[in-house]
Amino acid sequence: MNPIQKKTAQMLLEIGAVEVRPDRPFEYASGLKGPIYCDNRKLLSHPVARQQIRDFFVQTVKEVNIDFDQLAGLATAGIPHAAFIADQLNLPMIYIRSKPKGHGKQNQIEGDALPEQRILLVEDLVNQGASLDEALHGAKAAGLVPVGCLAIVTYQSEASQEILSKWNLPLHYLTNFDCLCEVALEMGKIRADQMDMLKKWRQDPRAWSESFSS
Repeated sequence: MNPIQKKTAQMLLEIGAVEVRPDRPFEYASGLKGPIYCDNRKLLSHPVARQQIRDFFVQTVKEVNIDFDQLAGLATAGIPHAAFIADQLNLPMIYIRSKPKGHGKQNQIEGDALPEQRILLVEDLVNQGASLDEALHGAKAAGLVPVGCLAIVTYQSEASQEILSKWNLPLHYLTNFDCLCEVALEMGKIRADQMDMLKKWRQDPRAWSESFSS
């Protein structure tokens, strides 16, 4: 756990953007149950934390030395963070819808982008990777070249790793599931005996959900 990962985890837990609740799991849109819920939209209401996340992203971009033409926020929660980074670095940005809109020009890519431009995607959370996969298909259809992805949080799921490998896309994240659990334990938000339950969920979310429901 490096300092950025720990500080990001602390901020997200402090403002309630992340809740870890192994004994009373959340039900996700997929119908599965899980012990963690991440709502990074809460960052927008907390200027100090919001600016720190922006600064961590800018630092990450400079450290990994990615060569790109535009930032690309993923709808919807990745869009404001892409805008904050773009403003700080004085760079252009676009955003990518989950699917083409059903009217007008039926765009999936919003903003000015040219084929062969290299884009750095910005996502708030990489869970199972489905929204990232949709965005990458949209980018490919528009002739854009994704060269990396920034994320505030990754759950380190096997499904998302498969999608990243399929697209040969490096992921640069500020914090991850393991770090969030460790910091939640330090902050007294979970008990030590709950750590094994959390690790089992990360290893196999579907089996964990089914066993909890049975």
